[in-house]
Amino acid sequence: MTQVLTREVPPLIGHGWATGLLQRAIDSQKLSHAYIFSGPAGIGKTMLARQFVMALCCLQPPAPVEGSLALRFCGQCRACRLISQDKHPDVSLVGLEWQARNTDSSSASSNSVLKIDTVRAIQQDISRAPSELGWRVFIVEDAATMQPAAANAFLKTLEEPPMRAMLILIADSDRALLPTIVSRCQVFDLRSVPLAEIQEAIEQRGARPEQACILAALAAGRPGYALRTLYDPTRRDINDRDEALMFHNDLLPADRARRLGFAEELAGRWQAQGERRAGVFLMLNIWLGWWRDLALVRSGQEQYVTNQDKLEELRRQAAKTDASQNQAMLRGLLRATAELESNVSPRLALGELFINTLPRF
Repeated sequence: MTQVLTREVPPLIGHGWATGLLQRAIDSQKLSHAYIFSGPAGIGKTMLARQFVMALCCLQPPAPVEGSLALRFCGQCRACRLISQDKHPDVSLVGLEWQARNTDSSSASSNSVLKIDTVRAIQQDISRAPSELGWRVFIVEDAATMQPAAANAFLKTLEEPPMRAMLILIADSDRALLPTIVSRCQVFDLRSVPLAEIQEAIEQRGARPEQACILAALAAGRPGYALRTLYDPTRRDINDRDEALMFHNDLLPADRARRLGFAEELAGRWQAQGERRAGVFLMLNIWLGWWRDLALVRSGQEQYVTNQDKLEELRRQAAKTDASQNQAMLRGLLRATAELESNVSPRLALGELFINTLPRF
């Protein structure tokens, strides 16, 4: 199940079910003209899109391996190299970053959503015949931020796609897209990658076992976060564990007003989409791991604790909580995360967690 890759093409971690389905579609030539890859930031949506296109367009694809679910591409031919570097003339990566680089607007807020001018640029370019490959591909990041006019214009392209054109939409959730857009796409909702799979993968990339254990746990099923921190410890994607725990510990003795204020703050981050939304998801998962560790400390199983460097603090808090509080918080954190992902009002989901579930001591 090993892909043939160069150093410039890091292998995808997890999502074998998705890569298997996509490779079978390539092999059978039963491809859709439009896909949606959805899931939280850091789970591997854009990387999956790139490697799918590489497998689709590779000039020297490896032979099939029985039982393998991996996408097949050589990683060395001209097509693979240019696609992996976002430099191929027939494959375009468009999103808020592209829009900011290619517009004259000085307003930061104007680049928080994909505008109709960006969609029109896609429409104009996608009608161009491919120059080297058999396909003309657009990978559209931040698709859920399309303004209504932009989304409706984009829908027209989906309804009448040019020949040999493919659109891959990247979004945190397909629920944030127009239902009429979703109905015209094949949806791949990427699931959390098992902790052990992330841990093994980052150990293979040079992480120490104890470092890999912590990074995999904090990644909350999203290997991109673990890899970013492994390769660049100065990044604040995952290294905010201590900040997340500081907020948690500040809330424990806080009154109702302070807790409601924090719920409002996190709700605003969630509604901002992108990295700010991912930060809320990450914080809740750090807290989930913390309450799991509290339960382990209470039951005398400290050897299984993830936050081994915080054992003394865990022992102090475990002495102030009981089993029912532990269970209520674990259920509450899981429920709040599920409700946020299901488009329940973030103020309601987070307010319930902070006001009625989080113990006060």
